[in-house]
Amino acid sequence: MSDSNYREMYVSEATEHVELMNQTLLQLEDNPTNRSYLDQVFRSAHTIKGMASTMSYNDTSELCKNIENIFDEIRKGEKHLTHDLSSALFVCIDLLQQMIMDEKLKVDLTPYLEKLQSPEEEIKNLPFQENSKKNSPSTIRVKMSDLDSIVDLVGELLTSKMQLQLTIKNKNHNELKQVSTQIERLITDLQYQAMKIRLVPINQIYDRCNRTVRDISQKLQKNIDLNMDSSGIEIDRSILDSIVDPLLHILRNCVDHGIESSEDRIRFGKSETGNISITVSRKGENVLITIEDDGKGIDVNRVKEKAVDNGIITQEEADKISEQDAMQLIGAPGLSTAKEVTDISGRGVGMDVVISQIEEVNGTVKITSEKDIGTKIVLSLPLNLSIIRGLLVIISGERFAIPLSNIISTLKIKDKEVDVVHGTEFINFEDSIIPLIRLNDLLEIQKTSNSENKELTVIVIENNNKKYGFLVDGFERNQEIVIKKLDGNESSDLFSNATILPDGDVALVIDPSALIN
Repeated sequence: MSDSNYREMYVSEATEHVELMNQTLLQLEDNPTNRSYLDQVFRSAHTIKGMASTMSYNDTSELCKNIENIFDEIRKGEKHLTHDLSSALFVCIDLLQQMIMDEKLKVDLTPYLEKLQSPEEEIKNLPFQENSKKNSPSTIRVKMSDLDSIVDLVGELLTSKMQLQLTIKNKNHNELKQVSTQIERLITDLQYQAMKIRLVPINQIYDRCNRTVRDISQKLQKNIDLNMDSSGIEIDRSILDSIVDPLLHILRNCVDHGIESSEDRIRFGKSETGNISITVSRKGENVLITIEDDGKGIDVNRVKEKAVDNGIITQEEADKISEQDAMQLIGAPGLSTAKEVTDISGRGVGMDVVISQIEEVNGTVKITSEKDIGTKIVLSLPLNLSIIRGLLVIISGERFAIPLSNIISTLKIKDKEVDVVHGTEFINFEDSIIPLIRLNDLLEIQKTSNSENKELTVIVIENNNKKYGFLVDGFERNQEIVIKKLDGNESSDLFSNATILPDGDVALVIDPSALIN
């Protein structure tokens, strides 16, 4: 095995042990005398120390040895797990994560080891190590039974392939149909199994959520309980990796801006301890992640005021806009209602980044809030990105695909049903005014026909809780679409994915949020 393969195995296994140490140390804070938790952290530190020694990562091994010694002393009753010691251990575990990920990282361990021995003292030259896992290897533990199923299916597929070749040679058309049906079934089963091994439980990121809330709440001296369900719902690994940062950002906002201080909560008649909950549920082909707090909520009037000050909307628009629409202005770039800038949040770069990151994986964000009651943010995400259901549409003779998850309805209308107000075309749909977007104009594709009074085809889509009508020439069918990522030279601001159609043609996949933005 090559050195790079050994390195990859080391990083993967050591990272899992770091995750286990983080998770178990959080549990130990609530149950500091729990022997099984103490043993688990000790074993993980000991395992990483052994692997690091084998790879000649001496600093990593030394840090693990000192962490290991601390837990050995706690097990023997020579030390107690205090709040200061927990914080010191978390800082060292974060440093350990970075050292595992970057083999060239050079760190002076002296202040960290001093902090472990004297956790209540402030040690100079001890940089804050944020709990981060950027550039972590994208690995998944796969059940042997799932791998066995794939191997069996590939074996059957090869057998069917030979049957097909023989049938074609013998020109047996009846048998050809049977073999074709069999191959179709095998490919469907293989597709299902391949997608299945990419799925991971969404609660894999819960320890990071716990750490974020713990560290920030203690820094701000707030009492906060984080409750997370253990539904075990699974999601594509690539999507899970993409939503970690947005989710942690939302939690930081909940702790920093949402939850009041204990004094304020008591004055408002609330419990001294604030509450944040994360719940996960399935809705069709999507997963819903709901983050809810019982804090002070969002001041809609302040949102409007800041939006007007930043030139996002006019004062006239602010006076007419509904509360729900005003709430969505929080996703506008540079809009922050924080009264003061902190190192946690409030720099004017926030929910707009969260929304754009969620939209990159074909997800949506919905924000609702009630002043002095709390805020709810719902992230809607697809189960996977590799294969989706899409509608093939025709735009000036060219075919494009639109994800079905964005489509609400399709309509046939006459030209006379289109109204124009202030230069914007719109139609009435279910008692709502829906702005129209002529895709051939937006994509700068020349029209193939200028006939008057013909039927127009409208694809009604929803984006960021607003409805729009995409005007196209027609549509063919909905079908499963295998997503192919375009490389840097082929992609653009409007398109980053494509698919190969059954007839061999390539169709670009329309991202509604990119077109609307």
